Amino acid sequence: MFKENKHDIVIKSDLASARYEILWWGEAAWWPRNSLMRFVRLTERPLRKGTRYRQEVALPFAPTWEVEIDSLIDTSITRKFLNGMFAGFETVSLVDRAGNIEITYRMHYEVRGFFYNFLWLFIFKNLHDNNIELILKSLKTYLEKDKSKE
Repeated sequence: MFKENKHDIVIKSDLASARYEILWWGEAAWWPRNSLMRFVRLTERPLRKGTRYRQEVALPFAPTWEVEIDSLIDTSITRKFLNGMFAGFETVSLVDRAGNIEITYRMHYEVRGFFYNFLWLFIFKNLHDNNIELILKSLKTYLEKDKSKE
C-alpha cells in the first residue's frame, strides 16, 4: 500500500497561468536554482503522456530515478516512477477557489529496498519535504509577481 506525502499552497493567480506553470514542473523559469531536485528530459517535445525525465537529487552519491508523464489533464499532471528508489506516482494539481488557486503536490509512494528505506527515513524524507516547500513557494512568488504587473 502506498504512503502519501502531501504539500499545498494557495496562490493569487488565474487558473490558466497556474496550469501552464505546473505543466513545466522541473523545467520552468521559476524553478528555484537552489532546489535539490533536477529534472533531465529524456524525450523530445511536445510535453505529453509518455514524456520521460530522469530525476536527480543534487547531492553526492544521491539516488536518481526515471519518471514518465502518466496523465496530463486541465487540472493536473501525474508522473509515475519507473525505477529507482520509489514505486508509485506524484501528482501536481490545482483547484480554483474563488480567485485563488490551490496547488497540491502529492506523492503516492513506496520506498523500494532496505537501503533506500534507511536513506529515506533518516536523510531524504526531510530533504524532500523542505525541497517541495521551496518549490511551491518559488511558484507562488513567480505567479503572484506576474499577477501584480497587471
